[in-house]
Order: sequence, then structure tokens, then C-alpha cells
Amino acid sequence: MSLSTKILIGLLAGVLAGLFFGELAAPLKIVGDVFIKLLQVTVLPYIMISLIAGIGRMDSEGARRLAVRGTAVLLLIWLLALLLIFLGSLAFPDLETASFFGSPAVQEIQQVDLIELYLPANVFYSLANNLVPAVVVFSILMGVALISVEEKDGVLPIFDAVATALARINGVIVQLTPYGIFAIAAAAAGTITVEELGLVQVYLVTYVSMALLITFWVFPGLVCALSGIPFREVLDTFRDSLVTAFATGNQFVVLP
Repeated sequence: MSLSTKILIGLLAGVLAGLFFGELAAPLKIVGDVFIKLLQVTVLPYIMISLIAGIGRMDSEGARRLAVRGTAVLLLIWLLALLLIFLGSLAFPDLETASFFGSPAVQEIQQVDLIELYLPANVFYSLANNLVPAVVVFSILMGVALISVEEKDGVLPIFDAVATALARINGVIVQLTPYGIFAIAAAAAGTITVEELGLVQVYLVTYVSMALLITFWVFPGLVCALSGIPFREVLDTFRDSLVTAFATGNQFVVLP
């Protein structure tokens, strides 16, 4: 039985258990939170180590070609994402609210510090606060610097060994996924009400529709068109990751 099948069974069993036991399943949320934290243990270190090693062993011509083509693909993905966000917003109805029913207090919107998010002034701070873009930028800079280092053959095997060790840790934790998914699904199904589902039905329908469109057509088709890899092979390769991300509601944990 494949991992994705086990995850789906755990998800279904969790939903049924939550519906049957109701609020009694709420404490399982702690188990689900612990599982998510365990999945996150190796993510950022693995990203950093694998990027440094992968870019560092390239030559200058290969790195230049990757930079040009990678930037073009990244811009294309950004354009697609912005287009889909715009189209998704059209599904929501226009609501007019009277100021009489609004809160008199002005709510300050927290602004995102893009400089802190993308520039790793302190990579240890970025690692500690899960600032993925900053960690990626640091890793790319380190990898590019290693390209021109003559003694890099003595360093790269160390990065490879660390990446392998992190992958093994992640592999062990991933085997617990069906049980973690069961706990997450049971806690969610046991605590949510029909009224709450009704309040977010437009969001749910829109979100699910867009997710299915992107997951099973847009991005697999893009990978197929740009790389020549068969469409079905793309889906089969990422099946376990897709199911895990869907069940946990967290894309960060499946990056490795």
C-alpha cells in the first residue's frame, strides 16, 4: 500500500472519528500540532544545504543558463499566480456593510517587511523565524560563491552527507503521516459546526476549485510543456507530497 493511500485512509478515518466523537476528539489537535512541528524540523536546513551543494557543483556556464531559464520560468509562474488570484476574487460576492455595524476602532494592518523577508542580514535569524526567501537567497549566494572555489571538492561531500542525513530524518517522520493526518482530521471534524461551514462555503468552493485546477492541470501542464516529462509521470511523482499538503493544509512541510 502506497503512502498516499495510507494518508487518504488516515484522513477518512479521522473525519469519521471526529464526526462520531464530536468535541471529545478536540484534544487530538495537540497530536496534530506535534506532527506538523516534527515535519518542519528538517525543512529549512535541508533547503539550505541542498541548494548550496546543488549550485556549488555547477560550472559557470551551467549556472548562467540555469539563472536565465529559471528566472523566466519563475516570472511565468508569478504571472499565472497573479492571474489566478484575480480570477478567484471574482467568485466572491460584493458585500456592502453599513458603518453603524462596523467597529469604531481603526484596525492597523500589519505590513510585511520585504527587506527582512528577502535579505538575510542575519541568516541565523532567518532560520529561526522561518524566513524562507531570505534563507534561499543566502543559499544561492553561497552556492554561486562555491562555483569558483578550487577546493570545493573537499567541501561538497560534507554538504551531500548532511543533506542525506536530513532526508533520512524526514523520511522517518513522513512514515508517521497517516497517524498525524488522522489526528488533524479528527480534531477538525469534531470541532467544526455546520453553521461555520455555511459561513465559509463560498471561500471553500472557490479555494477547492482553484486548487484542483492548479494542481491537476495548470502546473503539471507547465512542467510537461517545459521539460518534456509526461503529464501522468509528473502527477505520479508528486502524489505523496500533494496528498500530505492537502491533508495538513501546510505546503511548507513537504518542500523536501
